[in-house]
This record gives sequence, C-alpha cells and structure tokens, in this order.
Amino acid sequence: MFSTLIAIGTIALQLFIIILAIGLAMRAPFVASIARYSTTLLRLLFAGSIIVSLIYQYGFGYEPCLLCWYQRIAIFAVGIIAWTTSLQKSALLRTQTVVLSLLGLAVAIFHNIIDLFPTGLDVCGATGPSCLARYVYEFGYITIPMMSLTILLIAILLAMAAKRYPQAVVVASLD
Repeated sequence: MFSTLIAIGTIALQLFIIILAIGLAMRAPFVASIARYSTTLLRLLFAGSIIVSLIYQYGFGYEPCLLCWYQRIAIFAVGIIAWTTSLQKSALLRTQTVVLSLLGLAVAIFHNIIDLFPTGLDVCGATGPSCLARYVYEFGYITIPMMSLTILLIAILLAMAAKRYPQAVVVASLD
C-alpha cells in the first residue's frame, strides 16, 4: 500500500514536470507563481524523498545498490543545501542544485535503462545488492530508480523557473 501511494505521488510529480516544462518553454505566466514557491517546493519534495528513501531502507529492509547510493548522494545533498537559502535569491544554490541533480539524473537514467530494458548487465551485483532487484514495481514502470529520476528532474526545472523569475528584493530605507 505504501509503495502504491508513493507511485501515485510519483505520477503526479511527473505530470507536474510536463506542465512546468511546457510552461517554461512557452513562457507561460503561471510559471512565475510556481517560481515564487520554488524554494518551498524544493525543500518539501526533497525532505519527502529523503524520508521515503530511509523508510524503504530501514523500514522495509530494501538495501540500495551502488547506483541507488549515487542517486541518494545527489538527493541528500540537494535536500540539505535547499535549506540554506532561497533559489530565487542565490545563483550559487541554483548552480549547485542543477549540477548535483544532473549528476544524479545521469546515474538515474542509466539505472532506469538497465532496469526497464534488462540485458543481464548487473553493474552492482559483484559489490553488493543487485541493481536489477526490483523492490517496487507499480503501474508497469514506477520503480525506485524512476522515483529518483523524477525528483531530480523536478529540482532542475524548479531551479530553471527560479532563475527565469527571480524574486524581487525589497530594500527598506532607514528614512
């Protein structure tokens, strides 16, 4: 039941990705509203993904493979730095978010390819848990690597939205 709820949330986030990507490409006005709350969204989504990751590992006993660890490093790093400042105000945070997310996304794409198109290539099997083990498989395609890919892609799009629509800084005068 837990995995089904998380899978439904993942599909909802994938729909959000499509809407946000189209909005960014077409310079739609609603993207400014999303950008205004991009820091809060990033914080909540990544805090949630960290918690879900820990529940899967320690609650259900799903041992992450090496590729999952690399994705988790990116997710945990973005989740931590997201609490340091605002995406709209900090170019450094946007850059860090995009770089870490792209690195994790590259691993997630590779992990999804070997998961969805099995060739028998087990990158992780010799050093730990197999990356071919499917602990979660909902709706015919939602797996843990797909969840990771989804959350990392959201981080990139939120950073892009925050860059395109920076928050106006209000300067108070001492008059």
